Amino acid sequence: MRKTFSIICILYLIFSILLPISGWASLIDDLREQIDKKAQEIQQLEQQAAAYKKELESAQTQKSTLQNQLSLIESRIKKLRNDIYITTAKIDNASLKIEQLGLDIEEKENEIDKRKDSISIMVQTLYEYDQESLLELILTRNRFSDFLSQVHYIELLQANVHQDMMALQELKKELEQEKSDIEFQRNQLYDLNTQLYNQKQIVDKEKEEKNYLLVKTKGQEKQYQSLLDDTLKKQAEIQQEIYELEDKLKMTYDPSSLPAARPGVFIWPVDGVLTQGYGYTAYSKKLYATGFHNGIDVASSYGEAIRAARDGKIIALGSCGRYAYGNWIAIEHDNRLTTLYAHLSNYGKFRVGDSVKKGDIIGYEGSTGYSTGAHLHFGVYVSETFRVESRWFGQLPFGAHLDPMKYL
Repeated sequence: MRKTFSIICILYLIFSILLPISGWASLIDDLREQIDKKAQEIQQLEQQAAAYKKELESAQTQKSTLQNQLSLIESRIKKLRNDIYITTAKIDNASLKIEQLGLDIEEKENEIDKRKDSISIMVQTLYEYDQESLLELILTRNRFSDFLSQVHYIELLQANVHQDMMALQELKKELEQEKSDIEFQRNQLYDLNTQLYNQKQIVDKEKEEKNYLLVKTKGQEKQYQSLLDDTLKKQAEIQQEIYELEDKLKMTYDPSSLPAARPGVFIWPVDGVLTQGYGYTAYSKKLYATGFHNGIDVASSYGEAIRAARDGKIIALGSCGRYAYGNWIAIEHDNRLTTLYAHLSNYGKFRVGDSVKKGDIIGYEGSTGYSTGAHLHFGVYVSETFRVESRWFGQLPFGAHLDPMKYL
């Protein structure tokens, strides 16, 4: 009687494992459909983003007049708002994926429990059969064919135990992967929410910039040109000061103490186009009073994420206001080099003293300070020479600089 009960339990458990949970399957299918729709929405928004990027690039090439500057700000705001829509859609998508993975994990855990119960009952049944000798099995069966059927059943039971054990191992492996996936999606969701917060802040700053121009110039072109001339004059003085300070620091370090120049010491902090190199370039000779450019410029897209070029610690974060580097961040690395990221539209989540990993988002591309268009100014300095000093316009970073291209 006990064996009959065990067989019934085994059949029930096997049937319950194989039977699909229609409610779960329906929920998961519905979530997958929503994820696909959200992915299509993101694709459409990214196509629109490409159009806004072209519009913004065109606006940046226009002559510097008040009207053109206001139009440029409006183009930035339109582009940033579209970026916000993309980030929001990605947040929705990540949330749906987390929900789907949660259901998948719950389903796997239930299936694992059922497999365990099935194996437990089958092992118990095999144990009961093991208590009977071969002679007892033969004598308790009315016909020899019944004995053979019983032996075949035991063999089948043993095969099922092995099959269920293999299936259980595979389920556990899939469960661990899905738990890893859901953790990754949660981290993605956190990063996207941080990015959304920063994108909204950048839009607010652009609105403030527009209001500043209108108030400062009273909407008059003459007033704007006067403001522009004054800015350029002060910028030339600041540029000269930076050049002289850094020129003196060049003699204060031992070049042999620095890491060998080779590609890959740093990763590119942003994917984009190299718009200006290091040193005396054709462009720098026209743009700067000293004719020298102490870093490289990389243009991607206004509001694009800027990433740490190597593991390190944020040692300084500041602003030069409307002059020099605008908003900037400095990271000290383990190889006696410090990197500078300038003209940021906004900072990321990190602050002074925080450790960062290579590839972490530390800020967003902008055009703050003295800049003719949205780009990242990337500088590399000898750490022991790097300084930050207060000036009337803000915090000025400087040091003995090196050619970044030798380390990228």
